[in-house]
Amino acid sequence: MNSALKAGFGRTDVTPELGVRLGGYGVEKRPAEEIFDRLNSTAMVLEKGSRSAAVINLDWIYVEERVVARIRAEASQRTGIKPQDITVCGTHSHSVPNTFDGLGWGSSEEAYIETAFPEIIRSVELAKTNLKEVDVGFATTQSLVGVNRRAIEEDNGSFFRGDPNGSFDPTMTVVRFRDKAGADAGIIVHYGAHGTAMGNNRLVSRDWSGVMKDRIEPQVSAPVVFLNGATGDVGPRTNLMQKGGLCAGGGNGIHGVREVGYRAATDAIGALITIKDWRSDLVFETLTEDIFLPYAPLMPLPEAERELAKWAPQKDTWGMPMTEYAYYQTVVEAHKKPLLSGRKFAQTITRLGPLALVPMPGEPFSAIALRIRHGSPFQYTLCCSVTNGKMAYFPTREARHRSGYEIWAGRSNGAYVFAENIDDALVAENLRLLRKIPKA
Repeated sequence: MNSALKAGFGRTDVTPELGVRLGGYGVEKRPAEEIFDRLNSTAMVLEKGSRSAAVINLDWIYVEERVVARIRAEASQRTGIKPQDITVCGTHSHSVPNTFDGLGWGSSEEAYIETAFPEIIRSVELAKTNLKEVDVGFATTQSLVGVNRRAIEEDNGSFFRGDPNGSFDPTMTVVRFRDKAGADAGIIVHYGAHGTAMGNNRLVSRDWSGVMKDRIEPQVSAPVVFLNGATGDVGPRTNLMQKGGLCAGGGNGIHGVREVGYRAATDAIGALITIKDWRSDLVFETLTEDIFLPYAPLMPLPEAERELAKWAPQKDTWGMPMTEYAYYQTVVEAHKKPLLSGRKFAQTITRLGPLALVPMPGEPFSAIALRIRHGSPFQYTLCCSVTNGKMAYFPTREARHRSGYEIWAGRSNGAYVFAENIDDALVAENLRLLRKIPKA
């Protein structure tokens, strides 16, 4: 049996037709009017002996669990890769079709999803077809692509303004795969920052990560798989001035996208050319096990009924009024059923030598990813946002008490919001799994 490490990469086009509703800003009418850059499904397949796994980098804002399950089932049938060993990562650009359902945010563009689905599966098939023996190199660098976006205002609340002293994860990790002839087969770039440099306009775009890829790929003649890291409290570091500082929420079109994207490419290329150590004898394995995510206690029924009546006159007004009404409506309905203390999530960690890929089915705050990396037994521990599901934000306890948009936005997921110790739960549960994987 051949136990050599193999890797293959495949890419297909999932660009929508004009007119599709773009997601990310909770507005009723945001039809796509122009294609700034085309969207892709980029897949990587790893294989060693009888074990194989796939990682799909999909240029979507979110990939809901129901869609992940469908992708896994179909891709598994076509390639033989076990469904749980297929990881689906959203780029999290906010200039792509709306691919999620959210209370007050509208419904997903199902017609677009149906059109894109065959191409997503085909990207995995292409990656499987392109498998070849590879050597692998790893590197990290410190990057200022992102910035904490929860600057504290005079009223002690937070706003989408960059806080240069706030917590964020500056580490960019690159992984370079080359074939036995020394040619590049594919690249992974991992870094955490919202895909909001384009802002709330009507252009279809991969945002800054697309510009980064387009700068790197012609020079290596290989595809780049972008894995977005901890995005919860991190925005792109643009030079758009706002309220005496720099905006870190919505951007200002193609200028912001190019500005941040070229910065990311500069840092990634700088890291790639430092790689001198190439290995092919890497341990490759996956581990799938349930983790438990606790919920906060459900709001008391009388309080929910009062709030529902309060917001009823504005229930059709897009934005916060619609979300508030729909949220309290789901709380009232939830009280008619057995109450829940939390939910399980089937976590799959993919390990390649000193690297461990840790899916996050939502948007973790950067401190969560930093804590997991600090406690992980693996040198390169990559927490990936909006991966294998969509569960809104995972804030820290401190951020929850300060409130702000990210805390409120959890209501768009329904009656149950995560407990105030969701950060501790994510750290403990994922470290438990990481430590179960043999280091040798």
